[in-house]
Amino acid sequence: MTEKLYQQDSYLQEMEARVVKRGEREGRPALVLDRTVFYPTSGGQMHDTGRLNDVAVVDVQIAEEEIWHLLEQPLASEQLNGRIDWPRRFDFMQQHTGFHLLAGAFFQGFGIRTLAAHLGEEESTIEIDAPEVTTAMIEEVETLANRIIWEDRPVGSRLVSRAEAEKLQLRKAPQVEGRIRLIDIAGFDLDPCGGTHVSSTGQVGVVKIISRERIRQGTRCTFVAGGRAWRLIQNFSQIMDELTRLLTTDRGSLFTVVSKLQEENRSLRKTLQQKNQLLAEQALEALCTAAGEAPIISHIFTESDLELVRSLAANAVRKRAGIYLFAGASARAALVFAASAADRDLRPAFTAAMQIVEGRGGGEAAFLQGSGSRVDKIGEALRTARELLEKPDKKD
Repeated sequence: MTEKLYQQDSYLQEMEARVVKRGEREGRPALVLDRTVFYPTSGGQMHDTGRLNDVAVVDVQIAEEEIWHLLEQPLASEQLNGRIDWPRRFDFMQQHTGFHLLAGAFFQGFGIRTLAAHLGEEESTIEIDAPEVTTAMIEEVETLANRIIWEDRPVGSRLVSRAEAEKLQLRKAPQVEGRIRLIDIAGFDLDPCGGTHVSSTGQVGVVKIISRERIRQGTRCTFVAGGRAWRLIQNFSQIMDELTRLLTTDRGSLFTVVSKLQEENRSLRKTLQQKNQLLAEQALEALCTAAGEAPIISHIFTESDLELVRSLAANAVRKRAGIYLFAGASARAALVFAASAADRDLRPAFTAAMQIVEGRGGGEAAFLQGSGSRVDKIGEALRTARELLEKPDKKD
């Protein structure tokens, strides 16, 4: 069993240790030491990185109480000096304590229990046993969690037996046997945990929930704490400054200005769609007139989406007998193939065309529609489809 120095002191950054086992994990040389400051991935918290002597530690894993240090290259020494990447460790300490603060706030504020947690390298998540979480609830949880932060309450740890743990008012029942490590945020939250934490809540700085989504029977909230939250605030501030410059307004008026622009944009888009519809209908009339008795008409309508092209094809088969291979060129390649004869099978030609524009679609044999990403391949797609349909031996 490796002595877990990180549980004794989360601020310990360096240690001297002895190799007790060598091996290979995930294709990398790996060592088990008699003691370590390196935290292994567990309990939702990611592993530490750092160096053993002059070799990089790229991963740390725990298996049956053995802590394996995965190395960038082999290391022959038996006596080692280890040093963790402290900024990474402190960041995870802030996130982990931030998680406990949010979990405690959900429980104290609404009696909601935590289901799971994941502390990622950029964002962290807390999954809670509540299918519906309102914005007002989030605000109340954040307010309580940050108040505890600013009160700078002590954060301590202690080991207890399972019998002792069962007598305490824990937020979550312990999942392990034997001695149980508890994290105690003074007067606020007491929870079994083997992770690394700051020594007082003030060192978390601030915690902020940035999004939420429904999952299974609960809700997953994404949050940031500490330095990550500060960087998020800086980023938001820069975005606000840039928006006020672009829109020539002040921060207090941003919402009003953007709402007005959205309304103007909706109006302009509606007007443009109406004009495009009119132009496309005029183009369709001209196409049908110019085609005479031609059995196949193909055409690309610029600035036309799938809905408009579908409408044009439906009108065309009602007005004139024939086969229509229509395409719209906008953000995506929109293809609609239609035949006035219900027994005409356009599927082989349509499938070939959709492969060229790298898209998907479907429909009935005489009326098919779809879209693809290769707008630049629309012309080739229509030519290929037409060639297939014009083959004299084609039985459709």
